[in-house]
Amino acid sequence: MLNTRLEDTDVLIIGSGGAGLRAAIEARRYGVKVTVVDKVVLGMNNSTRYSGGGIKAALPGILSTAYTTQYECPREHFRQAMIHGEYLNDEALVEIMTFEGPARVLELKSLGVDTFDAMYLKVHYPHGSGLMGPLVNTARKMGCTLRPGMVITRILVEGGRVVGAAGVDIYRGRCAAFRSGAVVIATGGAAETFLRNDTTVNTTGDGYTLALDAGASLRDMEIVQFEPYVQAEPGLPMLDRHEAEAEFHGVLRNALGEDFLVKYLPAVKAGQVPFEEQFGMALTDIRERVARAMVTEVAAGRGDQGAVLFDLRHVPAGKWESDFASQYARKVLLRGFDVQKRPVHVLPGAICTLGGIAIDGDCRTDVPGLFAAGEATGGVHGAARLGGDGLLDPIVFGARAGRSAALASNVAPSVSKELVEEARAEVASVLAEGPANLEILGKLRDQVKRTMWEQVGILRTGEAIAAAIPVLDELAERVRATKVRSLRQFKSRLETLNLARVGRVIAGAAQRRMESRGAHFRTDFPQRDDERWMVNQFVRQDGRKLAYTESPIRLRTTELLKQSKFGIEVK
Repeated sequence: MLNTRLEDTDVLIIGSGGAGLRAAIEARRYGVKVTVVDKVVLGMNNSTRYSGGGIKAALPGILSTAYTTQYECPREHFRQAMIHGEYLNDEALVEIMTFEGPARVLELKSLGVDTFDAMYLKVHYPHGSGLMGPLVNTARKMGCTLRPGMVITRILVEGGRVVGAAGVDIYRGRCAAFRSGAVVIATGGAAETFLRNDTTVNTTGDGYTLALDAGASLRDMEIVQFEPYVQAEPGLPMLDRHEAEAEFHGVLRNALGEDFLVKYLPAVKAGQVPFEEQFGMALTDIRERVARAMVTEVAAGRGDQGAVLFDLRHVPAGKWESDFASQYARKVLLRGFDVQKRPVHVLPGAICTLGGIAIDGDCRTDVPGLFAAGEATGGVHGAARLGGDGLLDPIVFGARAGRSAALASNVAPSVSKELVEEARAEVASVLAEGPANLEILGKLRDQVKRTMWEQVGILRTGEAIAAAIPVLDELAERVRATKVRSLRQFKSRLETLNLARVGRVIAGAAQRRMESRGAHFRTDFPQRDDERWMVNQFVRQDGRKLAYTESPIRLRTTELLKQSKFGIEVK
């Protein structure tokens, strides 16, 4: 029989990426007891660690402009983030990120981060390890309790407020419960929902389902960002080449050998020159448009083996030794593939979900005692995310979430035995004697990801999404009916169920938004429709159903421009 160990902590933080660790450090500064849990090894399997390593903040002369645009002042950063997000962003959240960002970045030095400027040039891959390693060490030195191998299955709510969380300790083979006055969800996003992606296998949307089941709202879940240059060459890993100097000299070609990108992006300089020189902007600030161009070529029948060709044959040999990213791409990612003889196949992959848990400026959700930060949240980036803001967001809002949680933890929670037993029984009901059929779980997970990629991917139609929704519902039910034998297998089952549930949420939101905006593109509604769709979509769990609502966007300080930087016609 499974036993449950009940532990006490003031602040419980779920997730140990950039947002989770920054929240832990900030909460600990207030003298409260902080526990950080993660379903895998702490600080390792998260998007921050495997990021390109570029941070955007208005720090002229301090932060490098290599591969991403930097701004002279927070006001310009704010303006550009709103324009890039196509106005789905929450102005208040964007203002916090852009105006607090410079100080939070400089503060990283005091937290042991030696290099926060252009880590892709100065830190060996994974570049984000230059940020994660010091944050883990600082959290440990400050006395935070770090608990790896802890899979949280539910947020405990009594009397309308959070009183803790429950889950399984897969390393110790038992159930676990935490009594806590404040819980921070910092579990990252759900890009693993798509067959093609450039994230770790652990980004399965766990925080989204935890929040929904606790009664919190999600927002703008239709918005998913895709990285363009993800390898699709047979025998090579499905990974992006990151900010590699050598590969910025590459040319995308279709099966006809055409340099097709010039058909979709206005070039400012002719010839085989680096991307930023050719198109007048950093790739990280226009990746959505490049990704859409690539899949459009494939959809039009001009692809090669279901992908496009990345031609690097003309890249000067010296460029492959010019920076860590180029060295890593040549020696590790390409694995002996001779780019001087033939192009490599590439195709976009999901990199992050930009929708997420709805929060206010202090990272509060609409459930008292529950907070969230980082990619688990929505509202900061809107319909598209600027390059470099992906690391600034968790640093800024992680600190805010930690402070808010610490201040809220003075409430002494009371957790009933019945609630703890209910959580334990839920886990026990999934466990069965005899061998578990893990092959079925693997196939179900693949079907979810394939359905999302093929029917709710970069180019969307109402017809395809409508066909995907009942498939995702059925897959979720099949996962629920699957029994497992061990707690490690339970983790795999839960992740598969979360993928199906989150995929269903994304599909429902994408079906409802009948326009194109930022990273969301409907081929049956290819225009941006500000008159009808200047709204944020929210969703709650209502029993086994999803309840979607809309909230009109009322811009306070931002001018609504009647043009889109993504080549989308504005209606």
